[in-house]
Order: sequence, then C-alpha cells, then structure tokens
Amino acid sequence: MVEPFSGVEMNRRWQLARDLMRHYELVGLLIHGNSGLHRHNQANVFWLTDYMDWHHCYLFAPLDETVEPVLWVGLANHVASAREVSFVRRVEWGGYQPAARIVEHLRQRGLTRGRLGLVGVNAKFGIGMPYLHYLHLRESLPDIELVDVTAAFVRLRMVKSEEEIVRLRRAAELTDQAIYALWEKIRPGMPDYALVEIAESAYRGQGGTPHVTYIRAMPMDRPNGCAPAQNPIGRVIERGDVVLTEISASYGGYSGQIHRPLFVGADPSPAWQRLFEVALDAYRPIATSLRPGACERDAVRAASVIGEAGYTIYDDLLHGFGIDITPPLIDRSCAQYWPWDEDRPVPEGQRFEQNMAIVIQPNPITPDERMGLQLGALTLIREEGAVSLHQVPFEPLIVRI
Repeated sequence: MVEPFSGVEMNRRWQLARDLMRHYELVGLLIHGNSGLHRHNQANVFWLTDYMDWHHCYLFAPLDETVEPVLWVGLANHVASAREVSFVRRVEWGGYQPAARIVEHLRQRGLTRGRLGLVGVNAKFGIGMPYLHYLHLRESLPDIELVDVTAAFVRLRMVKSEEEIVRLRRAAELTDQAIYALWEKIRPGMPDYALVEIAESAYRGQGGTPHVTYIRAMPMDRPNGCAPAQNPIGRVIERGDVVLTEISASYGGYSGQIHRPLFVGADPSPAWQRLFEVALDAYRPIATSLRPGACERDAVRAASVIGEAGYTIYDDLLHGFGIDITPPLIDRSCAQYWPWDEDRPVPEGQRFEQNMAIVIQPNPITPDERMGLQLGALTLIREEGAVSLHQVPFEPLIVRI
C-alpha cells in the first residue's frame, strides 16, 4: 500500500486550485480523466484526489469551501475501492449519463450562472471531456460560461513538492530495476515480448505498476528503427542485436523514466559507439544548463552537438514529467536550430524552476531514420543543474552471454 499524501500536501494543492479559480473568476472546476496510458490520463483528477480511476471519472471542485467536492467514478463496482483511496470523501457512481448527473448536482446547489472551469486531459493535444458530455452541459446550463483552463491547471503541477519527490525517487528505483533485469536476463532466442515481461516483473512485486515499456530489438549491422517501439512484434533476439529501451515504472501514480541501449553479446560497433557518444555529449551539457531561471533555448543550444555530428532527433529532446508529460517540452522541431548560430534568433521558450521534474532524452538518429538510440533519465532541477534520479550508469550496457 502506497502511503497516502498528507493532509498538508493535499490542502496545499486545493489552495492552489482555488487560487486559480479566483484568478479566472470561476465558481468551480469540472475535471475529467480517462484510463489512457495506464491511467495516467487521470493526472489532473488524481492530483486533487490521490485516486486514479480505471475507466473515466469527473471531479467537481467548488470554489466555495463550504460546498462539498464530489468525485464521480465511471463504473459502479469501482465506487467502494475509490472511497477507500480518495482524499475527496464524497465518491459516487457517475451513472450511464454522467453529464446529466453533473447538471443535476450543480442545479441542486444553485450553481447555474457564472463561469465553470473545464480541466481536460491534455491541453497540448486538445484532449478534453467527451463531446456529448460537453454538449449536454452547454445545452442544460445555458447561463453557465464553460471556460477551458486545462493548461493553467497543469501549470500548478509542474513544480514538485517534497512528498511528490519521495514518490518520484521510489519510481526511479523501480524503473532502474527493470533495466538491470533486462541487462542480466536478455538471451538470444527470446521473443521481444518476453523482454516486456522481464522488465515489468522486476518491479511488480514491489508495489510498482507499468507506465511505459517500449522496446525495439534489431541487428546492429541491419538497423531498422531509430527509437524504442511501443508494440512488440515477436522478433527473436539474436547475438549482435541492439535493444533500444524507454522504461517507466510507476509508484503511487508517479513515474520514473530511463532510456538505455543494450548490446547483446557484443560491444557496440563503431557506428553505434559514435551515436552513444554524441547522445552523452548532448545529455551532459543539457543537464548542466537546466538550472532555475534557465530557458528552453539554453537546452536547445546545449544539444547542438547532435546536429554538428550530422544527426537529427526523432523524439522530444526533453519534457516535464512525474504523473504524465507536462511542459516544459522541447520537441524535435528544435533540430532546425542546429548547428548553433549565435546570430540566428531562437525563441526563449519556457523557463525552468526549482524542483521541476524533467526527462532529458537526447535521441541522435541518422537522417534516413534507420538508425538511432536514446539516452535519458528523469531528473530534478536544482541550483547545480538537473540531477538524475536514476542510478543506472551512462554507458552502453553490454549483455554478456
């Protein structure tokens, strides 16, 4: 059983949420979550409840502290378990028409005018509440102005508290165990989906849950991909393979994240060794540059070695993390600024703050996208730079067989 967050921690979050409501002149927040990506699409509801639903759910968080918050879970048989876990004490089934249930609740409390903040799943991709639910709210409560505040709400979660960092550290430990298990147990003749079992079973018995287990195995001398794959294809591992990994184990909703290439029964070839060295030559200055007050442009500049070596990237260069992906986020469009030119204008981007959790993950790839690797770790922003929460060495991991 994961130790619940303290009342002090949860009250801190609710105070931040109510400060946001006051800023936007809202009567409350209606927060939606779904079970996507191992429940991490529940991040915004979870942050105020310490509960992750297995299906879909809604949380009504009122501005008025005398009005009781309500958590509506998606499935009736999940209500009892949710009540055991949730910080919000009133937990009910949302029924087959959850929008109607929400409208009824707001009417009973006289909340039929003013501005209601909607918090969806992901602002960057525009993922919010289901469209039919939105239509029902808009048509049933015509005097309520529905205001999307998803991006503003996510900003509340970007800087981590000390209690959150405790969970992040444990999640990083469990994630490391997955990589160590792969390093020890990979053998020729295994199908690639067996590697998923090795990774996830390494932490399942210690209270960890899967978030991301992405693995691509291919011959070093016949590469066919530049990043870890989300779906195993049943390919059988061979001596001389390289195995690209992106692993995130979760603990109490919070996740580590690590990227390491493993080389099966052989040292990396010169081409793979060069890729690894470029990735490391990018990772180190990025980590050093990410101090409080630094901006995204500083990280893009630090990673310019990738372009100078003749490579580009496929995945994000870095992103905020913890429960789910958050800003700051630098995607692969940053490669247009490499090699670096001091006279070329580059957007400053967002600034980094103390105790942001950031995954740094340089991913040098060949321009034809046939070959690449990823080297990364979940870090915390500190005065001295970004400090890794992981203990796996920054070196090619050679599987001895």
